[in-house]
Amino acid sequence: MNPRPIRCRDGFHVVSATRAGDARACVVIVPGPAASAARADAAFAEIERVHALLDHPLIPKVAARGVADGTPYIELACDAVIDGVDLTSILNDAGWKVPPGSAAGLIASLRKAMQAAHAVTDPMRGRPVCIGRVSCADVLFSREGRWYLIGYGRDAPLEGAGQEQVDTVLEFQAPDVAAGGEPTPAGDDTALSLLALSLRHAVQGSAASPRDVARDTRAMDLDPSERLGGRVRGASAQALKRAEGTDAASDFLRLVVPCSEAPDPEGFASLVASLLAGRALPLLASDAAPACPPTLFLGFEVRWIATEDGVKHTLGHALSRIVTALVDRHDEAPDASLSLQELLDAGWPGERPVAEAGANRVYVALTQLRRMGLRDVIERNEHGYRLAPRAIIRFVSPRTERARSQVTRSAP
Repeated sequence: MNPRPIRCRDGFHVVSATRAGDARACVVIVPGPAASAARADAAFAEIERVHALLDHPLIPKVAARGVADGTPYIELACDAVIDGVDLTSILNDAGWKVPPGSAAGLIASLRKAMQAAHAVTDPMRGRPVCIGRVSCADVLFSREGRWYLIGYGRDAPLEGAGQEQVDTVLEFQAPDVAAGGEPTPAGDDTALSLLALSLRHAVQGSAASPRDVARDTRAMDLDPSERLGGRVRGASAQALKRAEGTDAASDFLRLVVPCSEAPDPEGFASLVASLLAGRALPLLASDAAPACPPTLFLGFEVRWIATEDGVKHTLGHALSRIVTALVDRHDEAPDASLSLQELLDAGWPGERPVAEAGANRVYVALTQLRRMGLRDVIERNEHGYRLAPRAIIRFVSPRTERARSQVTRSAP
């Protein structure tokens, strides 16, 4: 009941839902359009088998596995509503930085969960239970800020057609594992450390920028055709040396930002809960919101937009329709948001692309608008996207437009 997508790929769909019997929250995984029923059933059987071996509060138990209306499914006993990929995007969109102790608390707790799995010997394989590869899509979060680690047995959030990597989600694994070797506890530590390093731009006090991280993670995460070369082949020798065989939490703190703060998982949980609830979070002084509300200027029939810098950006048809939809919702209810589907319908009316392609269209469009100066105007929350409630929207009449002399830049 009440399904809400967490991560939908052509291989598998991870969905937040409530149980029909007792209305308890749960996470359900079902096959995507590219997964056959036989493949899904085999994957779910392996997930159920491996999860049954593990006993850790961050690794959810399998509550049920079966077939409903001809569709195989597996139900995880956790109340997650979002994964780390979308949570990181929300943090970035809001401009928030995570205190280093809170960030270390997340990484330390994930490492403890992995260590608990390493302490268990898989009777079928005769070696410790390892996750092998890890990504932000494997970390799920509840509205209250609790988090869970999935991906054991089969990594459903990352599997695409033919079990190929989904290139829109960065994943990390040790070089020997990427080259075809068996997962090991040391390899899991390496993967977790690399994941932590990829998030360093979101930590208070870190000098890394999103551009730096994007460059570094591209070097770590190669095209699937280059898998045998290892996903971290492009990473520096120094980074690999620090990542391999070290404590991920202390390594994270040392490499991301020098500090002496103890890991604070409760602090991170509180931050996530506040973020998902839309509550205000304390900002660093350097990150404080501007005293004046952001202003958005709209040209005749929303053919162009401009912010306070006065630079006009010409809009293509799709961008114009998306901006119009956001402005209309802002006029109707400033606190309300538009969902991803509503923005897709607004930008490309009548088209019905597959879920992933449609979502990518909207993400690209919003990225373009932010680059046009709307970073402080467009906000994201768990319900979707909106213009900042405090934003001022000004329409420029054709007569005023002709009288103004402004630089114009075009966008598709």
